[in-house]
Amino acid sequence: MMSIINSIRMLAEKGFVEFPNLFKNHGLKLNINDVAFKIGSFEVRWYGLLISFVVLLSIFLGMRSCKKYNIDPNDLLDYLIFALPAAIIGLRVYYVAFNFSQYKDNLLSVFYFWEGGLAIYGGIIGAVIAIFIVSKVKKQKFLHIVDFLIGYVALGQAVGRWGNFFNQEAFGGPTTLPWGMTGDKIALFVRSQGWDIGTLVHPTFLYESLWCFIVFTAIMLYRRSKFYKSDGECLALYMIMYGFERMLVEGLRTDSLYIGKTGIRVSQLLSAILVIVGIALFIDLKVRYRKAVYEGTIGEGAEVDTGFGKARELMDGVENADAENGGEIGAGSAGSIAAEGADAADAVDEVEAVETADAEAEAPDDAEKQSETDA
Repeated sequence: MMSIINSIRMLAEKGFVEFPNLFKNHGLKLNINDVAFKIGSFEVRWYGLLISFVVLLSIFLGMRSCKKYNIDPNDLLDYLIFALPAAIIGLRVYYVAFNFSQYKDNLLSVFYFWEGGLAIYGGIIGAVIAIFIVSKVKKQKFLHIVDFLIGYVALGQAVGRWGNFFNQEAFGGPTTLPWGMTGDKIALFVRSQGWDIGTLVHPTFLYESLWCFIVFTAIMLYRRSKFYKSDGECLALYMIMYGFERMLVEGLRTDSLYIGKTGIRVSQLLSAILVIVGIALFIDLKVRYRKAVYEGTIGEGAEVDTGFGKARELMDGVENADAENGGEIGAGSAGSIAAEGADAADAVDEVEAVETADAEAEAPDDAEKQSETDA
């Protein structure tokens, strides 16, 4: 234990980050290093430590609440088993694809991901592709699963950005704002750009971290609110909120990836597309819901395709039917209880099926006669 503490102390002395104009120019200076501690020659870096922490935290939170959204915990783990490796691959592939000139002379260096060179959009794309494939294999609703998980993606981004802080990366251009920052690595970059000594830069990692915490909170509150009606709304909300912030903040960063030799920043363009598509998706889902209410397919205030609404009604219905049938309930009864969003004629037929099942449980002979009559 003492060797680890001494390693942390020695590592902390190797670097610093400073906010000299904070607190009425009293400033704030922190001794930091990208390596959290060493165990022998093995280095444990802050970035990996933070990512591991937030992944475990997200799994814990997701496992606690997944049943409320009609998602089996085992299914959730199946999605994560495929989504996490796909995200790691996507993080690297996206960065290399738009920065290939750095790797073309040594293709093996493409696999040296520990040297840096990851892009969050690539990770999201990789995870979404994996979730889509698994949802098709399991014959489950893709939008329902993504809606449940997308809030935890925002949480992961919020925490993960602090890895950029310890690495002294993902910062912006010069600023005179009170929260402008510098550091030993940042000062080297400033000199390489020919900027004045002592130039402060935007802490863009902080902007994104704070905003992603807001996105996470907004999605968690929204999916529990009466306004959440259709699968896909949480995804659309994430696309709008995160895309808007990233589109603005990306313009401040000094390490952006560009499309070829153009001056177009890849992440800025993708963010703008996300905002547009997110708004269109959100409006479409709301219009579909209002249309369903107008046509009488569902009642005002009912949920459409939201796993939470269906799971809540299913659990209540199963408990009531279970009590009436002496502890036994058929799959047909549970299915009819959970069926919302079917047309009116089908709904009536299913209700009659439930009543028939109840009658059979209470009076088998009468139920048998009734069944023969219906036939």
